[in-house]
Amino acid sequence: MIQKAIAQFARFEACESIHLPFFFTPDVKSARQGGLSKVLELVRVIGRLVRIRNTGPIDLFLYPVGGPQTVPMVRDLLLLPWVLLVARRVVLHFHAAGISEQIRGGRDRMLARLLALVYRRAFAAIVMTNFNRRDPEAIGITRIAVVPHRIEDNFDPQLLRRGQGDMIRFLYVGHLCPDKGTPELLQAFATLQRSYGQLELELVGECLPPFSQVKLDELLDSLQIRSRVRVRGVLTGQNKVEAFARADLFLFPSVAPYESFGLVLIEAMAWKLPIVASKWRGNSDVLTARAGAISFPVSTSLTQDIVAALTQAIQQRSDWRVWGELNRRIFEERYREKESDQWLVDAVLPFLSAP
Repeated sequence: MIQKAIAQFARFEACESIHLPFFFTPDVKSARQGGLSKVLELVRVIGRLVRIRNTGPIDLFLYPVGGPQTVPMVRDLLLLPWVLLVARRVVLHFHAAGISEQIRGGRDRMLARLLALVYRRAFAAIVMTNFNRRDPEAIGITRIAVVPHRIEDNFDPQLLRRGQGDMIRFLYVGHLCPDKGTPELLQAFATLQRSYGQLELELVGECLPPFSQVKLDELLDSLQIRSRVRVRGVLTGQNKVEAFARADLFLFPSVAPYESFGLVLIEAMAWKLPIVASKWRGNSDVLTARAGAISFPVSTSLTQDIVAALTQAIQQRSDWRVWGELNRRIFEERYREKESDQWLVDAVLPFLSAP
C-alpha cells in the first residue's frame, strides 16, 4: 500500500513528492519489539527529515501512525514532534486502529494520553473505514477523510479450481497468532472435521511473535489435523493468486484490537469467494451489508463462534456461487484500482487548501 501511495503522488505532476522511508521493522520477528536498531533508525529518520527540510519547505506531511502497542506509540512520541516542527501541515494516516481504546482505559493509557496531545497538533487524519473514525475523534481531530484501500484486479477465471468433488477447501490469509484467531480456528476446524470429513484448511502467512511455528506445530499435532491443514507460509505473486483460485470459502476470524481494514477481505472478494468473518471492528464496514458473507458476532468462546458460523456456511453451500458474485460486485464498485487512480491524492489535496 505504501508503494501504491508513492506511485500515485509520483504520477501527480502538480506537486513534488518525496518519500521518507521508515525501516523500524525489517521483518515480522522485530514487530513491536524495542531495541538499539530502532533507536538508531529513529536518529537516521530524523536526520533524513532535516535534510529534506533544508531543500525547501514541506507543505504537507502524510504521517503513518504506528499503532496502539507500546513500541509504536513510543516511536510516534519521539518522532512526530520533529515532523510537526518542520512541516506546515501534518495529516495522520491511521493504518492500524486501537488508539481510542488505549486512551480510554488500555494498559498504556498514560502513554496514549500523552501521545494524544502530540497527535492533536496534526491538521487532519485519514482512516480506512467509518468505524476507524473513533481514533482521530478520540484525539480531538475534526478533519477526517475516510479512504478505503484499493487494489489491482488480478482475477483470472481460467485459474479457478473450486467446487470440484466433495472436498471443501477453506482459506485463511494473514498473520498466524491469537489476535487473528489462529488457535481457535484450528480448534474449530478439528471439531468440524469430525462432522464433515471432506474438509481442508489452507493457512497462508507467517507466525507473529510470541506465537511461533513450534506452537503451531504443537496445535496441529494435539488436534490431530496435520494431514488436513496446509501451512503455506508467506505467498506472493502467482502462488498467492493460485491460493485464492483453489479455495471454496475464505475465513477471517480476527479479534485483533488493532484491526482496521482487512486487506485480505477485499482480495477474497475480488476472487469471488464467499466469506466467513468475525463481526469485529472495521470488518463489517469493509464487507458492507450486501456482502455474500456470514459475519458472526464474537462471544467469550471464539472457537464455538467459528464452529457455528462455519456450520451455517456449509449448510448453505448451494448459495456460495451467488455470494461470490455479490462480493465480486462490491469489489468492482468500491475496491478495484484503475491504472490512473489517485484515490489517496484526491483525499490529501483538499487539506492543502483547507482554511
